[in-house]
Amino acid sequence: MLTQVTYNIWGKNLKTNEEINLNWVRIFDPVHIPRELVEQIKDRMYDIDKFYIYQKKACIIQDNDQVVLNPLNLLYVLTNEEGAVKGFCWMVVDALDDALVINSFSMHPDYWGNGKAVKLLEKKAIEIQEGAKLKKIFWITRCPRHSQKFGFKISKHTLMEYIGHGKDIDGKSSSADGESGSDDPGTKAVP
Repeated sequence: MLTQVTYNIWGKNLKTNEEINLNWVRIFDPVHIPRELVEQIKDRMYDIDKFYIYQKKACIIQDNDQVVLNPLNLLYVLTNEEGAVKGFCWMVVDALDDALVINSFSMHPDYWGNGKAVKLLEKKAIEIQEGAKLKKIFWITRCPRHSQKFGFKISKHTLMEYIGHGKDIDGKSSSADGESGSDDPGTKAVP
């Protein structure tokens, strides 16, 4: 089942001054996502080719005797009135926490609109959250201050990256003493 919802996101294209209507279309094959939309994601932690391979496998699942869209892996494109893809979004449902997690969101620069594209994402995320009765929406982003302008807050949980015991943030050896650098009195060092 493909879903399509039309939003007039901000009225006019910044470069051509034409009306803009973008459609959310759920896809089951990443072949519809232009490579440059994935390439422009700054500091992405995944290889582009692996992204396409993974999504090809993750978008559909076998359910009894039928092949169906994976309800936990949500891959969407945003298309203009001519059907050209101008953006994409990859979200997953964390079924244990009843949460929607936005992994990647990328739009063609003509459609950024000083944060208006984020408002489009917000509407879609809320629509999914309400439809699936999810408790929270998380967004993995490298620009938290920008996202805070649009209703997101820094979560009390922090995504940590393991670099090795006894190493500083640059991966160089340090004299780790096991003490936490946090000023949170409830924080304890893990031996």
